[in-house]
Amino acid sequence: NQAVRSGPQKWCKHMDEKTIQELAKKIFEADVNRKRIPPFTETSHPDMTIDVAYQIQLAALEMRIKAGQHVVGKKIGLTNVAVQKARGISEPDYGYLMDVQMGHQDMPIKMSEMVSEPAVECELAFILSKDLKGPGVTAGSVIEATEGVVPAFEIVERRFSPLSKSVIDSICDNAASGKIILGAKLTSATNLDFRTIGLLIEKNGQPLDMSCSAAVLGSPAESVAWLANKMAEYDVSLKRGEIIMSGSIGVMHTPKAGDCFYAHFGNDLGNVKVLFVG
Repeated sequence: NQAVRSGPQKWCKHMDEKTIQELAKKIFEADVNRKRIPPFTETSHPDMTIDVAYQIQLAALEMRIKAGQHVVGKKIGLTNVAVQKARGISEPDYGYLMDVQMGHQDMPIKMSEMVSEPAVECELAFILSKDLKGPGVTAGSVIEATEGVVPAFEIVERRFSPLSKSVIDSICDNAASGKIILGAKLTSATNLDFRTIGLLIEKNGQPLDMSCSAAVLGSPAESVAWLANKMAEYDVSLKRGEIIMSGSIGVMHTPKAGDCFYAHFGNDLGNVKVLFVG
């Protein structure tokens, strides 16, 4: 795994390392034990900054790696501009994808094994063929460094209860990253117009939601470029072979046991499904 805290740690100004480690341990143990904890911003640390939150995220990531997990990619959250305005933020957040999060569309997700009540988001996953590191990464750079894109579901899990509306808590919580389900079709990114890819989501065979890829920062490729440039501030790059979840195209949906979701993408990109059981 990439050394996740090897870069300049200029963002530690407002919290000592001991406290960072203590809060990261709470997040890590909440995930391992499947037991939710109170939000940091609503209890002990109401004045936490975004930079400190990313430091806590990285410290929790180190604990996951020491426990034997492996980084397989990254994810971008809060890419919808309307959601950003509602939460008082001006940019998305991000988190890391671990090997233990990867599911399979032919294997049901057991809701009883999740940390919290899950939510379903549909996205395009970028599979990288080259490293990407900012600053200066563009949507064109992303497309040139992408082996292909795959339809995907992200199953959101939150380790904080009650639900926090703060982006600070979201960052600490690895951007609420849960399970990842990939479709079976890999499509070249070269000739795609990433602004105009349509999406239809069905629930139990009935249409549920329709949207367009422009909802993701204008283009999922622009979203991935934002991630590469943002992570460069912490001396972290996107790596060849990684899965990059580019952000939710449609709105979030809450499943119940027995629900089956299908996502159908335009431009002949294929589909992906996920089934929930008790």
